[in-house]
Amino acid sequence: MSDMTARQPRDSQLHCDDCGFTTPVTTPNHAARSLKLHSCDNERERQARRQRRLDRLAASGEERPCLHDGKHPHGDRVRYVIDKCRCRPCRDAASAYQRGLERRHLYGKTIYVDAAPARAHVRALQTQGMGWKRIAHAAQVQPSVMWKLLYGDRTRNLAPSKRIRPTTEEKILGVRLDLAAGLPVDGTGTGRRLQALCFLGWSVGQISAQSGLDRQALDKAIHGGAISVKTRDAVRATYDRLWNQPPPETNKRERIAASRSRRRALIAGWAPPLAWDDEAIDDPAATPELGQSRATNRGRALEDLVEDVEFLLDDEPLSTAEQLARRLGYADRSGLQLALKRAGRQDLLDQLSRNARLHQEGTAA
Repeated sequence: MSDMTARQPRDSQLHCDDCGFTTPVTTPNHAARSLKLHSCDNERERQARRQRRLDRLAASGEERPCLHDGKHPHGDRVRYVIDKCRCRPCRDAASAYQRGLERRHLYGKTIYVDAAPARAHVRALQTQGMGWKRIAHAAQVQPSVMWKLLYGDRTRNLAPSKRIRPTTEEKILGVRLDLAAGLPVDGTGTGRRLQALCFLGWSVGQISAQSGLDRQALDKAIHGGAISVKTRDAVRATYDRLWNQPPPETNKRERIAASRSRRRALIAGWAPPLAWDDEAIDDPAATPELGQSRATNRGRALEDLVEDVEFLLDDEPLSTAEQLARRLGYADRSGLQLALKRAGRQDLLDQLSRNARLHQEGTAA
């Protein structure tokens, strides 16, 4: 190959001693041409502009305090936008945000979502008694964010937020109802739970010891009406533990307390636990499914009775006829035994008889 057609190496770079201009790394001919065509005056002006830009970037502007809530440090874009702080960290934060915003716009992406679902969720929690500050704390968002979502920014004449960040939406939608302990709520379900436990023989004093609540508060709550969230939650937890457990009757005092509680429930017409569905017990419009007169032991559907007996025996296989009769609303065991005999369930009668013998043997021992 001749010298005329050989490719020249790109390893030449020339420098001007007057202005400091440096050519790109290229072939010797191109480097010589670039050095010849350059202007020292233009190069000096270009370097001066670059230095002014660097000086401007390095300089810190006017610092201003965070006046709107006092929580945003320097280097936070909020302080740059709202408080007009022009220190170097705040300006860098604003520039970084703007670069990211332009990049997302270039790729057709957005960092915001519609605020309506989050606002509707907060409104729903508020209607159930949960305050907006408590919601903000549970969602781990700033109170100012929650306030702007609901009411806007009145100091800046801004309407409620139309868009929020996806992370903010996720936090808010993840909040579940969590009421303050002293907030008053409807006590219908609490009263029914206490009445059902009394029907089983649990006295108010025993329920007080089990729940850790004051006895006077339970005496008031057993008749319904407004109660505190603390009382409601404690009674619900106690009921979930005791609804299928008979009270202790190991001594005369406990037997008297159980008998008085059952008599009180019978006179007042209170319903047993099995008369209430889990979904209906808190509904003021719901009624108990008694199925029969507890005084006469008549009118109960046999298939429902058999189903209840089987359910209780599956849960407590050693239950006696006396225990099941009290829990099912019968005046005594004879009514339950007669109903099972009419239903043709001799197997259940035999199991109850065996349980009675085991109970007697255990008592004698």
